[in-house]
Amino acid sequence: MKDNSNNNVNQPLKKVNIIVMVLLSIFSLGFYMGVWMLNRKNDIQQLSTRNYISFGLWIFFTVGLFLFLSLNILKNFIFTEYGFLLIDSYDTIFTFFYIGLVNYSAFRLAELLEKKTDLKFNKVLLTFFNVFYIQFKVNKEYKITDIIE
Repeated sequence: MKDNSNNNVNQPLKKVNIIVMVLLSIFSLGFYMGVWMLNRKNDIQQLSTRNYISFGLWIFFTVGLFLFLSLNILKNFIFTEYGFLLIDSYDTIFTFFYIGLVNYSAFRLAELLEKKTDLKFNKVLLTFFNVFYIQFKVNKEYKITDIIE
């Protein structure tokens, strides 16, 4: 039996079904990755007092994604051809910064989890599957029986 006097030490992040994560990310057009990270803010901050991940940037980019989605839906009705191209350009730039933030945050979180737990992450898998891979490793390492015992 394991000592579960402090569940935050035993399980650093709450469990989420990976298939549900992937489907939510696809159907929300990437918003879910921001929601996933923001929902784990307290768990991540409990792992370290040092600010590894900027949650202010996560809020900014998650709101920005919603605004660009709204503009892309309405751009045919509101903007001229020049405005249409301008919104597409800004959206592309914003999306690349968002992808950079996702990868940066995934590597920082993996580094933090490796320091505080016995989890080890494959850097190639982390590059391609970022938060999905982190959640998979957490789910695999901390099975429900480990938490109940």
